[in-house]
Amino acid sequence: MYLLLSGCQLGYYGQAVKGHFSLMHQREPVERVVADPDTPAPVRQQLILVEDVLRFADRDMALPADGVYRGYVHLDRDAVVWNVMAAPRFSFEPKTWCFPFVGCLSYRGYFQEQAAREEADKLAGEGWDTYVGGAIAYSTLGWFDDPLTTPMINRSGPALVELLLHELVHRRLYIADHTRFNESLATMVAREGTLRYLAHHDLTVDLDRWRRRDRARDAFLDLVGDTRDKLAALYAGELPPDTMAARKAALIEELRRAFRARAEAVPGLDAYGGFFEGTLNNARLNGVHDYYGLVGDFQKILLSCGGQWPCFWERVDALAEELE
Repeated sequence: MYLLLSGCQLGYYGQAVKGHFSLMHQREPVERVVADPDTPAPVRQQLILVEDVLRFADRDMALPADGVYRGYVHLDRDAVVWNVMAAPRFSFEPKTWCFPFVGCLSYRGYFQEQAAREEADKLAGEGWDTYVGGAIAYSTLGWFDDPLTTPMINRSGPALVELLLHELVHRRLYIADHTRFNESLATMVAREGTLRYLAHHDLTVDLDRWRRRDRARDAFLDLVGDTRDKLAALYAGELPPDTMAARKAALIEELRRAFRARAEAVPGLDAYGGFFEGTLNNARLNGVHDYYGLVGDFQKILLSCGGQWPCFWERVDALAEELE
């Protein structure tokens, strides 16, 4: 997830700049934190892992790992930024916010949760479907030395590897006005890179749990994708708004029931309970589609390259040039 230091109002510019530079001011060099005897052992272990992952990313995946994640900031919160997403009541065409240099995005990031929720409430009052989600990391796309934070390292080893690779992909390639391309690319590359890292590094991994997580994620995506397709078909019709709203609500409830039934058969799927029991609307479903909608396409490119990253990046760069 990347945070952009701009916006349509001066107040938004102010909070973004203040929030980012507050983190930059608080950061401590990773080597100093690692060497400090008062640093908790789990924190030290994760920071050492970060260094190794950065070397792997640079050497084996052609990802830009220089000048990033060399500082650490301790935060007493679960997220670094909160992102607002919005979409019309009867469409999956997302609301976008446009910024200098990076184009338009389907979300807007805030360093204060309350500010994000106030923006979402304002948009909801205008008739938009809205969602506010906390992000544990963000990228400035190479403009700054992005810091590590407590929410980032408070993860399992494999999850931290995947997160770091995801964020580094954003530094490697970013296309203005193409959120789905950017996020799906980062999701696929990070997942494949994590599997390769785990195969050659001494990192304790419960492989059975990892496989259950994969099956649960696939079941989750099937459920969401099926409902999204049904809703898109509904929105393409010419029903009266009240009728469409009622059928939309019925499909959302059908999704919740399908999840509860599927969770009994798929181990690990219950971990997505918060998603299905929370806010479910066009904005929330768009968020999932942004991260996974093109993953299969990028997997096919990597497969056609025999799993070789230089070939993969050459073809993805060519694709990006066509989109720009």
